[in-house]
Amino acid sequence: MTKNKQQLIEEAINKIIERACNQQIQSNIALDEEQLELLHQLNIFCVHQSLCDPEVKRDPRKIPYMSGRELKIALIALCLARSLMNPRAPKNYNKEYFEENINVETIDGNIKNITFKNISEKEIDKALNIELICDWMIYRDQNGKGIRALMDEKNFYQDLEDYIKGGHPVYEFARFERKFYEHKQGKERATKESAQEAFRNTIVQQVATEIAKQQIALGQNPMELVNLLFSSQDYNYAIQKILEKPAPIPQIENKKK
Repeated sequence: MTKNKQQLIEEAINKIIERACNQQIQSNIALDEEQLELLHQLNIFCVHQSLCDPEVKRDPRKIPYMSGRELKIALIALCLARSLMNPRAPKNYNKEYFEENINVETIDGNIKNITFKNISEKEIDKALNIELICDWMIYRDQNGKGIRALMDEKNFYQDLEDYIKGGHPVYEFARFERKFYEHKQGKERATKESAQEAFRNTIVQQVATEIAKQQIALGQNPMELVNLLFSSQDYNYAIQKILEKPAPIPQIENKKK
């Protein structure tokens, strides 16, 4: 059966999509295999994102170019998010700076070449991680719910305090990552402090036990320590009060024969 014109067009479009998805990723800075694979997956995502672009719908031959533009937006967002999480990042690391210093171009149809200029390789290395890239895919997905989907995924359907939605997608995403990072750090710090407090209390309780044993051995009533512990609710204070009172020296009677 002879293929009709529509089938031929669809086959041609599928070939363009397949070729764009299978483009080799290369960069002017050294990337490890995991990062190259992450960028390959990100590129596939960007190719499918570009299919929703009005220009691509009119002319599918623009898929390589438009997917490259989408990939550049993703890299800008990742680098900006990382810079906002790093207090030592240069002050000029903003959206406009990354736009000027990140370039994505297709070479010979088979290679997507990424050029990073005037950006710390250490910052790029930190930005190209699986968590940030997956977060961007959730946020940017044309069929998803944008920042709401990302917030639900990351923060268990709860809003982040002081986080304001809206604005350019790159900024909205980067601001969220910064706020979530602060939120996560705060929870980890609280957990650590709680664990330290529990450890301190355990040690103090053990010391209190030993003091109580010494009081019994000296013929004293250990209930004084117990009462202090319950009344002050501060083990450190209670033990300090006990230690302020020197223990009496036991009297030894010399019995005359």
